[in-house]
Amino acid sequence: MSRYRTRVERDVARWQSSGWVSEAGATAIRADLATRRSAVGAAGIFAILGAVLFGFAVISFVAANWNAMSKLARLLLLLAALWGCYGGAAWLFARRLGVFAHAAVLAGIAVFGAGIALIAQMYHMDAHPPDGILAWALGALLAAVLVRSNAALGATFVLLALWTWGERTLSGEPHWAFLVPWAATAAVAAWLRWRPGLHLAALSLVVWVVPLGYLMLRDPHAHWVMAVIGAGAALAATGLSAPAIERRIQVSQAMFAYGVAVAFAGLFTMQFIDDVVFGRREPPLGDLATLAAVTLVLLVAAMYWALATDNRGALWIGYTAFVVEFFSLYWKMLGTLLNTSLFFLIAALIVSALAWAAYRLHQRQAPAKEATA
Repeated sequence: MSRYRTRVERDVARWQSSGWVSEAGATAIRADLATRRSAVGAAGIFAILGAVLFGFAVISFVAANWNAMSKLARLLLLLAALWGCYGGAAWLFARRLGVFAHAAVLAGIAVFGAGIALIAQMYHMDAHPPDGILAWALGALLAAVLVRSNAALGATFVLLALWTWGERTLSGEPHWAFLVPWAATAAVAAWLRWRPGLHLAALSLVVWVVPLGYLMLRDPHAHWVMAVIGAGAALAATGLSAPAIERRIQVSQAMFAYGVAVAFAGLFTMQFIDDVVFGRREPPLGDLATLAAVTLVLLVAAMYWALATDNRGALWIGYTAFVVEFFSLYWKMLGTLLNTSLFFLIAALIVSALAWAAYRLHQRQAPAKEATA
């Protein structure tokens, strides 16, 4: 909230000096900002950490005394801890201590997961461990829906990522079933209007997408699949589907930024990482040049679109990727300095031409905006 408040106060001061906002209006805006508080302050952070530590304490205590207790005592202890957490959450919600109530819900989720693991161990139900993680994730999702808990929803995304990782590790196949609970959880994040949850949804989907080329094609170098998926997502966020996306929930800018990042990650891996990490024979210079040209065209187009749509996240991703790409190309082509200098000269001329075109576009648009003002 502090960064947002600082930016708004700076804008209000500028608008006031330009005569667009009256003194009374500026005072009202600042008063409204003063009434707003960040949803996660120091109390919330420590409450969440305390809930996580409480869950580990319960797991450790039960595991340490597991063999000394009867089966009935074990079940009663787990149920008491579980309902103690959720009962405490209800008591805290009734007293409008929302931060601590959500921390109690998170502690209950931790106890629920411990109960699944320990009961499975007690009855020797360990044939397929990822099933237990899925049950844990669905329990967390149910808690998130019932009490509208962002903390529980965040735990659901983490557990779903662990579940799909376990399934892929055991089967060595693409885990398409992941998309069903993932989509349901992302829909809950949209329903709760929790933007960090939508970012968690994107990150967990990226974790699922990264190894998809290898799992589908049995080729450890099929990173072009990741590049195509990322470019497709970015293109979808800029095309005809963008207005439809925005009518439901405003995520097209974030979708574009994540798409650019995933596409660049795939292309970068094909150019500079395959031969070092994955033992691939270094591709001919022609292949490298082609991939570099595709990458640079993608990044320049992404930065142009980000500027046109005021997408700062995508713009910074484009800037960073552009610098990383050129630095990596310089390092890779260090042995052929003549070719390197020629490459960078051509690239500098192209980028300079784009800068001039952007400047001229801005000069033409400025009078039009003044005329319509």
